[in-house]
Amino acid sequence: MYLKKLEIKGFKSFFAKTVLDFLPTVDGRNSITAIVGPNGSGKSNISDAIKWVMGEQSYKALRGKKSEDIIFNGSLLKGQLSATEVVLTLDNSDGKVMPDYPEIVITRRLYRSGEGEYLINNHNVRLLDVQLLLAKLQFAQHSYSIISQGTIDRLLTVGALERKDYLDEASGIKEYKIKQHQAQLKLNRTKENISQADALLREVEPRLRLLSKQVKKLEKRQEVSADLTACQEKYFSSIYSANKIELDALISDQSLAENDHEAGNNRLVKIQNELADLARASSRARVFDQLQSEHQMAVQAKNDLERELAVIGGRMQAQYSSAGRTDIGWLENKISDLKSQQAKLDSQISQRAGRLEQIDQEINAFKLELDDKNNLRQEQAQILFSLEKQALNWQAEDDLRQYAGLTAVTAVIENKEKFGVVYGTLAELGAVSDKHALALETAAGAYLSALVVKDDQTARLAIEFLRANRLGYASFLPVNKIKPFNGSNVPNHILQMPGVEGLALQLIKYPADLVDIFSFVLKNTLIVKDLATAQKIGIGQYRMVTLDGDVADKSGVMKGGYRFAKKSMLHFSQKLYSFENGLTNVQSKIKIVKKEISRLDQDLASATNHFNASVSQKESAHANLEVWRQQQNSLLKEISALEQEYALACADPALRQQLSAGMEKQKQDLLKSIQAKQALIDEALARIEKFNQEEETKKRKVFALQDAMQAEQILVNQALAKRNELRVAIARLETKQENIAQEARLQLSSDIVGLVKRLDEIAPEDELARLNERIQKLKYQLSLIGGIDDEVVAEFGATKEKYDFLTGQITDLNKAIIDLEKMIGELDFLMKKKRSGAFKKIRQEFIRYSAILFGGGTADMKEIFGYEDDAKEAPNQESAESALAETEAPAGIRKKTVIGIDISVNPPGKKIHSINSLSGGERTLASIALICAVLSYNPAPFIVLDEVEAALDETNTRRFSQIVSELARLSQFIIITHNRVTMHASDALYGVAMSNDGMSKLLSVKLNGEV
Repeated sequence: MYLKKLEIKGFKSFFAKTVLDFLPTVDGRNSITAIVGPNGSGKSNISDAIKWVMGEQSYKALRGKKSEDIIFNGSLLKGQLSATEVVLTLDNSDGKVMPDYPEIVITRRLYRSGEGEYLINNHNVRLLDVQLLLAKLQFAQHSYSIISQGTIDRLLTVGALERKDYLDEASGIKEYKIKQHQAQLKLNRTKENISQADALLREVEPRLRLLSKQVKKLEKRQEVSADLTACQEKYFSSIYSANKIELDALISDQSLAENDHEAGNNRLVKIQNELADLARASSRARVFDQLQSEHQMAVQAKNDLERELAVIGGRMQAQYSSAGRTDIGWLENKISDLKSQQAKLDSQISQRAGRLEQIDQEINAFKLELDDKNNLRQEQAQILFSLEKQALNWQAEDDLRQYAGLTAVTAVIENKEKFGVVYGTLAELGAVSDKHALALETAAGAYLSALVVKDDQTARLAIEFLRANRLGYASFLPVNKIKPFNGSNVPNHILQMPGVEGLALQLIKYPADLVDIFSFVLKNTLIVKDLATAQKIGIGQYRMVTLDGDVADKSGVMKGGYRFAKKSMLHFSQKLYSFENGLTNVQSKIKIVKKEISRLDQDLASATNHFNASVSQKESAHANLEVWRQQQNSLLKEISALEQEYALACADPALRQQLSAGMEKQKQDLLKSIQAKQALIDEALARIEKFNQEEETKKRKVFALQDAMQAEQILVNQALAKRNELRVAIARLETKQENIAQEARLQLSSDIVGLVKRLDEIAPEDELARLNERIQKLKYQLSLIGGIDDEVVAEFGATKEKYDFLTGQITDLNKAIIDLEKMIGELDFLMKKKRSGAFKKIRQEFIRYSAILFGGGTADMKEIFGYEDDAKEAPNQESAESALAETEAPAGIRKKTVIGIDISVNPPGKKIHSINSLSGGERTLASIALICAVLSYNPAPFIVLDEVEAALDETNTRRFSQIVSELARLSQFIIITHNRVTMHASDALYGVAMSNDGMSKLLSVKLNGEV
């Protein structure tokens, strides 16, 4: 392998593309090419270009300060270039490396922007790739492959450690050192990574332990929840099914009771119709009264006729006894008595007529009173029915309260005197309209059933009470701890938009001293008509709740959809809030109304009795009045007759005789009339007797019907009571069923019908009790476990994955450290082994080349052993040796190693104690001897020597040229020189000249004369 071609463009003084072609071999050895030119012509820039393309990173070594210094900077005629490029082509026909390529082309580019690139055979590579390739080719970048005059001087003045590094590169361990260096860097990075991973692991471990506990709690919670769900499903479905069976039985009983009630009513109607028929037959009573009246009138007429007959008889007897003389005095007395009786009858008739009028007024008043009392009783009966219905409804509401999941809340309210001031639930304390009830219930959320208490002490006592008695779980809002929401940030123009109902806090009425509680719960919530209104305002601007209960949170989350029909919790709670007082008031009213109805019944009975008595009095008075009037008429007739008789008595005897005959005839007529009247009386008595018998039969029938109606009414009332009782029981069971279904939906998010379908068999009462106890225990366990975010599982998974990853990484890194330390140890062993063999051969060659160059004398090299840390601290050879002499490490802690190379040279006839005592020429010869010794041991494919012989005289230059010619058998040489002897020893010459425009130009000359 040899350097075939070098292309330079834009590098330092080389503006145009410059190509240097090198000869392969001459006379069986590698070629020697000399580059000559005056000072400042730019010939050393060729050496710098080779250094640069081979990966040199120090711009100081390239005689510059920054990257832009190596790019053509322009001249009088040419502007500066934006980039530079150097291409080095190696012949690889021997296939030493990269056997697939006949040539190896290394390219390096640099741009003024500071960006650069490396290429091998036109493929972009890293600097490390270039360095490894050159190391395989035995190129010593920092030592012997490119040697300048400065390198010659530095070889002897450097410290023993640096000289050791120079020989290490010459030993061919550059590749190993690069690998060892890379391995060491990787080892350091690996240790840093382990430290970082350990730090991260220490951060992750506590969190992982915490998350692990929470996940276990969550798993336990899920296990308890699953158990609770199973128990609740069986419990709810069992009690629902049992209630359904009981409800069906009650409905069947209700149907039977309805039928019984209807049948009883039909029988009552039939009895009432029969009684009505009998009542219609009461007209016969009037016939009876008429018969009685006729009988009395006939009796009275008979009496009158008998009395008249007696009078006539008396008169006739008196007339006969007084020998035809009329007793005028008797007539006068009789007329006077009759007139007195008439006056008395007139007075009685007048009084009786007044009494009749008074009785009529009393009867009318009694009728009005009866109507009023009947109406009032009907009203009170209606009120009683309404109150009893309301009481039953409230009783059902009380049952609803017991089954509505408010057991804990109810327990606290019922025992509130034990804890302190308990205001009630939030739902009970707030009053809302029907329109806004659902929206405000949704806005309040879980706080709706929370209990508002005076302070946190009250809340603590209540919670301990619930826990101790296993009465469930409740939330509390202590007035002394709740921080209120500070004001609304909703602009007025938003509140005035169509469809905006207002702020939730403004749409609910609440006690003034609880404003902090309600403002905390409702905050800045806006009540709107629908989601379309919310969209107009802007989803995510405010928390908005629609009248249908849909929610648009400020976070942008939207919730809504179909809701199962149910009563608003706010209205329900308001009813519960007024339940105790309302039920007490209703029960009191029921007692009062019942008393009033009882009193009205008594008054109605009394008024009815008075009314009936008045009617009887009226009828009796009418009858007496009629009798008295008949008596009056009779008296009037008798008085009229007596007056006529008196007038006749005062007349003549003939007239009296005539009168006597008339009286006899009248007597006979009266007897006939009396007989006729007696016949009428007998007939009337017979009819009365028959009527009385018929009436007695009807009375017995009426009494029997009344008894039957009373018994039937009792049965109807019993059927009605049973029906109402069944209705109440059915309503309670239906409410209970609805509550069970609602509770199942709330706690299980399941339809109770589906749960019932999956139920195998209904649990018995004792098992239900055990299930309920189990449910309470599981709920208590859940309350002890507490709420755990479901995202904990995801976080635990991510944290566990991170922990496992870090653990795996640390394991891999520890394994990598072991591997790297092993590799570093193996490389160190190889380098030591190779260094030891190289040192021996280089020492021999150094002694030989020193004798050739000095023409005799002695020279030697020796290794300095010590501790590497001490050698690094020693700046030169003397200090290194001093450190070695003064420092002894304890055995077993550190091992001695080669920390430097010492060189000694004694020219012929001289004894030099220090290398620094040599003259400039002697030092150059010693350095060249060292370089030649290195080259003879480990020759590079080509060597660049930049004016290394400048300090030698002609004799020593000739010796140098002989050694170069000898070494050319091993390596190709490119020599930059001014020396003619060196030029003469070369196979080809390249001349470099600087033109007037500041650009270097190249001229090639072969020694056989061809140009």
